[in-house]
Amino acid sequence: MSRKPYLVIFVVLLAVALLAVAATGVYLRQRAKAMAAAAAKCDTPAPPPPQATPPPKVPGFAVEPACGTGEAAPPAPPNTRK
Repeated sequence: MSRKPYLVIFVVLLAVALLAVAATGVYLRQRAKAMAAAAAKCDTPAPPPPQATPPPKVPGFAVEPACGTGEAAPPAPPNTRK
């Protein structure tokens, strides 16, 4: 076979690969926009995972509930300091 069919096949495969990369980029950008829009509606971010060491007891400190968890905030711990 001459070089021309190989060149045509190579160009077609290259075009398909570039389209796949472009489509992936468009999809990821749209998904990022949707996630950013959903996060913008949230007043309070989700809480971080629990720490290995509990935080110190501070009087009058209460945690706000996070968006989307459906759970109520835990009650403030009683003041045990003297």
